[in-house]
Amino acid sequence: MKNNHISRSAVILLGLVASFPIASKADSIIFSDFGPGHSYNSEAGLTIAGTQSMPGFVEWGEPFTPNARFDLTEIEMALGWVAGVNEVTVSLDTNNGGAPGRALASWSFVGLPQVGTTNSIVQTMAFAHGIVLQPGQTYWLVTAPFAGNTQAVWNLNATGVTGLGAVNFGNVWLTTQVPSGAFEVLGKSVVPEPNIWFLFVTGLIGILGAIRKEKAAIR
Repeated sequence: MKNNHISRSAVILLGLVASFPIASKADSIIFSDFGPGHSYNSEAGLTIAGTQSMPGFVEWGEPFTPNARFDLTEIEMALGWVAGVNEVTVSLDTNNGGAPGRALASWSFVGLPQVGTTNSIVQTMAFAHGIVLQPGQTYWLVTAPFAGNTQAVWNLNATGVTGLGAVNFGNVWLTTQVPSGAFEVLGKSVVPEPNIWFLFVTGLIGILGAIRKEKAAIR
């Protein structure tokens, strides 16, 4: 009888442990408009240009909104080079009134493929832990020319996705509906929340107390 009573409590404890979600080790796709096999439109894109190029300075921003809480792990983009210094700068920005705001992170992509020569090379940036994306909050991926003579493109997606984009000609962000640049954002789900762990510990203490009472009653 003693062992049976303790076994029931142990089963309850195991069931409680199993009911709590464990953080997945696999990356989740937060957003992607790539086609199958990371395909994209290698012939057309959003113009990225420096001040010394035609048509003058141009940078583009594309938004995405996570549906859960994620720790950012990777961003992949389809970018192509046209002329000048073969490098672009990219930043992950907060949302500011429907346009790009404060930069959370920034980096450069160097040695982009010539526009029109490939549909298989994407640029990848990996992130260490620390940038947590919040559910329902919009973020912007912004691509700008590295040098005054840089001419590049953010290749369009190949699936026909159209959405809100932000363009800056050097003074202010303007938003418009455009065919979206191809990109993908990956992250790891952030679970469980601290309050879930608090409930777990509280329940564990209660079950341990029940086990002690069972032992005392059997004696």
